[in-house]
Amino acid sequence: MRPWPASGPGPDSRLQVTLLPPFLSDQAQHVHALGTFHLFCHATGPADVHFLWEKNGRELEVCVPAQTHALPDGRAHVLSWLRDALRESTEYRCSALSTAGNKTSKVRVTVTRLEATQQERWTRELATWRAVVGEHDRMMQSWRKEWPSSLEPIPGRESAQGGALTGNRNQAGPAGSGEKPPQPPRPPDTA
Repeated sequence: MRPWPASGPGPDSRLQVTLLPPFLSDQAQHVHALGTFHLFCHATGPADVHFLWEKNGRELEVCVPAQTHALPDGRAHVLSWLRDALRESTEYRCSALSTAGNKTSKVRVTVTRLEATQQERWTRELATWRAVVGEHDRMMQSWRKEWPSSLEPIPGRESAQGGALTGNRNQAGPAGSGEKPPQPPRPPDTA
């Protein structure tokens, strides 16, 4: 029995197929319905190494782009990428195939339901409106604390509804009129 060379775990590491990270399981796992995404696979192995892509257990019939580069030690590096859009959750497999063996990486891409997305939007919008209403309420409470001192009935002036008009007694009359605000009536002299 011959000892294995230090360069690899087998008799000839150049003949082995090795998938390289990021593996499919490290890539896109959640996408929005019909949202475009990419998956990548790359590996090293003998010169005949190539990829086979599967979607839900069936070989893809579309041409999936791939690039192969010869390495100085006689091996090849192959890179392949897939672009897709989904309506429902799907499993993808990328298999590096060669005469020396095969390696497979897989991932399940889950489609985020449109209803959930709309619910999330509604929840965010509702939270925004609640914050706006809360701020408005705080502002109104602050103004209410100020109103009793600055808004008092003005004697002698009635509104169309029969109540006294209110306003700040310290303000001048109508703008530019030079009028002074009406003074309250004096109690009759009893002397």
